[in-house]
Amino acid sequence: MKIFGLLSRYASRSFLKSFIITLLCLFCIVITFDFAELQRRAGSKEISLAIKLKMVLLRSPDLLEQILPFLVFIAALFIFWRMSRTNELLIFRSIGVSLWRLILPISLTAIMIGLIDLTAFNPLSSAMQRQYGKLEKRYLSKTKEDMKVASTGLWLSEKMGPNQAIYRADKIDLKNLALLNPNIVITSPENHFVERLDAKTAQIQGNKLILKEGWEMRSGKSAQAFAEKTIETSLNKNKIERMNVSRSLLSFWNLPSYIALLEASGLQSLKYEMYWHSMLARTFWLGAMTLLAAAFSCRPHRQGKTILILLVGLVVGFAIYFFKDITFALGASGRLPPIIAAWLPPLLTLMVGAVLVFNQEDG
Repeated sequence: MKIFGLLSRYASRSFLKSFIITLLCLFCIVITFDFAELQRRAGSKEISLAIKLKMVLLRSPDLLEQILPFLVFIAALFIFWRMSRTNELLIFRSIGVSLWRLILPISLTAIMIGLIDLTAFNPLSSAMQRQYGKLEKRYLSKTKEDMKVASTGLWLSEKMGPNQAIYRADKIDLKNLALLNPNIVITSPENHFVERLDAKTAQIQGNKLILKEGWEMRSGKSAQAFAEKTIETSLNKNKIERMNVSRSLLSFWNLPSYIALLEASGLQSLKYEMYWHSMLARTFWLGAMTLLAAAFSCRPHRQGKTILILLVGLVVGFAIYFFKDITFALGASGRLPPIIAAWLPPLLTLMVGAVLVFNQEDG
């Protein structure tokens, strides 16, 4: 059994080297294209090169996380192809070593990479993405509309003419567009206090916000009670839903508490549940990707058409990778349960890879 231990370490070490090289290559490609896109967005705005480079580097971990399954697939595809090209696979099989003995340690190494990403790299990526968001809002974003969900309630902001309005409510009913116990603070462009409105309830009707049973306080004046008051607003259901916090700003560990806050605030949490399940599934999807890579790169060189088979493998890998986006959209929209939508791509990858590898081993 010692030879299997040596082979396992050799296979894992070779895959890790291939993974690191692939990671560095794709990292260079990602930051190059992202920098070009940032240049386009910046246009004639006066943003220093240092700030642009900082924004690109802050955003790169999130982009790498998005392509991690395909990155693992390419690394595994290369290492199995190299073993086949140098006849290592032929030698291993001639001494009775099954292909599964090589696939298993590589798959476990890929899953370990996924666990490190999930538990350590993802929180770091989320923190860096939050820093990127602040810089983007400062230098590139033209809108001042925002939303935050916290234990103190739901916070919204919007432009109100030249002024800025900040809303806080205990809960929102998206179906009826009603706010419970809203507080509205209006500030001037110079960030000076203009007006505060407190009410028991508020309802959005068209471009009007109707507040009932509350108090109005203006700068330099005493508070006055009102039974009903109407103010202009640009808020609506679609805008509120679009103002949700970007999923990439929340780490795997923070998502469950944020989902609970969303549900307590009356907002939809389905797409965040879907995102949490998809991150968990991605960890094991990396292992399935190595199995799929082995299915397309372990054919003996003498059978020919190696390059064609590798290209077919890349196409299949791309197809399954984008199939994940389809299932994610179905899960986020409620057409599929989040668990099924998140785990369907890994299971499909596992089944396709296993069938093809069994065919090579026993066929």
